Amino acid sequence: MHQLSLIQVVKTQQTNIAKEYGIEEFPALIYFEKRIPSIYEGDISAEEDVLQWLIQQKTEDTIESVNRELLEQLITNTQYLVVYFYKPNCRACDIVLEELENIDDDCEIYGINFVKIQDQTLAKRYGIKNYPALVYFRNGNPLIYDDDLRNEEQVFEWLIEDENRELADEIEEVNGRMLEKLIHDKPFLAVLFYGRECAECQEAIEALEEIDDDVDIYGFDFVKINDPIVNAEYNVQTLPSLALFRKSDQYQFYEGDLNDQKAVLEWLTSNEVFEIKDEIEEVNRRMLEKIINENDFVAVYFYETECYDCESILNELEHIDDDTDQLDIMFVKIRDTKYARKYGIQDVPALVFFRKRFPSIYRGDLIREEEVLEWLKRNRYRHPELNFFMYAITAITGAFILYTLFLIFCIRPKKDKSKQE
Repeated sequence: MHQLSLIQVVKTQQTNIAKEYGIEEFPALIYFEKRIPSIYEGDISAEEDVLQWLIQQKTEDTIESVNRELLEQLITNTQYLVVYFYKPNCRACDIVLEELENIDDDCEIYGINFVKIQDQTLAKRYGIKNYPALVYFRNGNPLIYDDDLRNEEQVFEWLIEDENRELADEIEEVNGRMLEKLIHDKPFLAVLFYGRECAECQEAIEALEEIDDDVDIYGFDFVKINDPIVNAEYNVQTLPSLALFRKSDQYQFYEGDLNDQKAVLEWLTSNEVFEIKDEIEEVNRRMLEKIINENDFVAVYFYETECYDCESILNELEHIDDDTDQLDIMFVKIRDTKYARKYGIQDVPALVFFRKRFPSIYRGDLIREEEVLEWLKRNRYRHPELNFFMYAITAITGAFILYTLFLIFCIRPKKDKSKQE
């Protein structure tokens, strides 16, 4: 064994291992980085070329090259795999490859493996006719990128979109770096900590995967991780364990039975774990409907993205979030202008107070948070049942007066007239 630019170089005569990677001719060279293999396609007797290739693999952001047999293994065994199909003597392919290598490390953070291959026969299997082409495999299911490959940032955004990463009926596996990023970026993140050789963990995974879609409907991201270092960082005492992260420094562990799917779902969506101090919680439609149905008093702030007024007003309203908590008012926000129209709201930002599911729209200036708070107090403590009672009494009294006037001025004159006759 030799040391080459901090690369361990080993040799073996076990050709059966090489054949697993699709190597039929010997000698051959494979470079492994984070367990992803890359096969050297040049002349292995050209020492300087081999050295430069190894150094490049080690020091630069390069996309590993694979053959057909190796790619088929990766497609079968890898949860997220991006494959760049290209052909030789293709200037456009070289330009795109250079751009895509800029996002190779970013993809790694999200647990996405990136490889390239020159195999036109295999490409035809996936309906590829034009080069270059990019295919995203999620548990072996292919998704072809049909936009401009030269825009690597746009490609990366497409790869990490929740819709494209979503696995049917399966909780997504993440690594430590990806978990850290998700905790920072996602408002609601459920994390299952588990171990490989753990029968209870497997039972919990199978049970929780049955409610994965329900959790997603309420706006939660659900992932799983097997990493002892991460377990120690978040003080995970037993496996399996489920935690809900609301911000990087705010998380709570579930203490019930992980096989009780209904109880887990109720816990995730309960007020107990939902609220964050000094912050108005973000919800989606399904979660909002649940909150309105389960709480007597709910204040909802409707807003939209790329709206300066929306953000400045939100900052002011968060100053009264604790005050609304003391009034037993659940204060949430939702970024959904279409849903706002359901309550007659045409322009956002807007504030709606729900009292036992009956909405009232605030007509004042939302930037004046003290006036908003006073309005919420008035609506919180008013008694509509007394108002209805007073309306009823007034209506009955008015009807009695009208009936009396009718008797005096209509009935009696007729009687007097009949007597005169």
